[in-house]
Amino acid sequence: MLKKLFFILLFSAISSIAMATDTTIIHVHFEFDTYQLNDKAITQIQQFSTTKKQYDSIFIYGHTDQIGSYNYNNILSLKRAITVKNELYKQGIDTNKIFIVEGMGESNLLTHKQDAASRALNRRVEIMAFTIKKNEPEKTTVKKDTIKKEKPTEKPVTLTEKIKDTTTKEGDNLILRNINFEGGRHVFLRQSYSALNELLSAMQNIPTLIIQIEGHICCQTLDEDGLDLDTRTKDLSVRRAKAVYDFLKQNGIEAKRMSYQGFARKFPLTKETDEYEKMLNRRVEIKIIRK
Repeated sequence: MLKKLFFILLFSAISSIAMATDTTIIHVHFEFDTYQLNDKAITQIQQFSTTKKQYDSIFIYGHTDQIGSYNYNNILSLKRAITVKNELYKQGIDTNKIFIVEGMGESNLLTHKQDAASRALNRRVEIMAFTIKKNEPEKTTVKKDTIKKEKPTEKPVTLTEKIKDTTTKEGDNLILRNINFEGGRHVFLRQSYSALNELLSAMQNIPTLIIQIEGHICCQTLDEDGLDLDTRTKDLSVRRAKAVYDFLKQNGIEAKRMSYQGFARKFPLTKETDEYEKMLNRRVEIKIIRK
């Protein structure tokens, strides 16, 4: 099995400070076959937004019940997620903190019961908000003459350095964790360009580097790729890998140094028992073909 080298950019490590993450999850529910917010849902979002200053990142996932076709529910769930995102923006949430807006269709039901009350539970948008808590280091009393100079903070390893490292071999895969897309689409979120530019820099700094770009998705119960809402074809993982390929090509990287492939959900990293594990499976990897 190929060695997996995690290149995770989602949160920056801060030297000398222990960090913990608190997670807040709320469910905003919808009436049958609609993506409009009712008064109760708006009140929920208003209450959530009153603590907006404490959130460092927000993920939004739309869901439906089992009624309707697979494709229709994918679109409806995405519309619900977008509606909630727009309401959060109205309530003063910084859109730069919203990293994921995605429609999950009927793939993640809270209950499989078919009665009206159970279906109502499934018609929802899940808002996940993460807060990084900084634990201040304990204060210690030291004598004046015993104060030592602190060691300089180590710089994070860049992607270029990771690839050049002798432990990274041809055939290894590197996961680019912070390349995210709009829900159901192959369109980059604005926050993705930092990771994309780092990949571009690596390709420019290592002219012998040849890679394969590999797209992966989560949450598919069927043995097929996800639906791309722009093309109306079930090849979402392929389209997302190609989007990275196109970005590099448009910025001067020769096509002969790259290829791309989509793997749908054939190679999950986790079992997807919660939203964090699903996020880990939604990823873009690069395989080192030659370096």
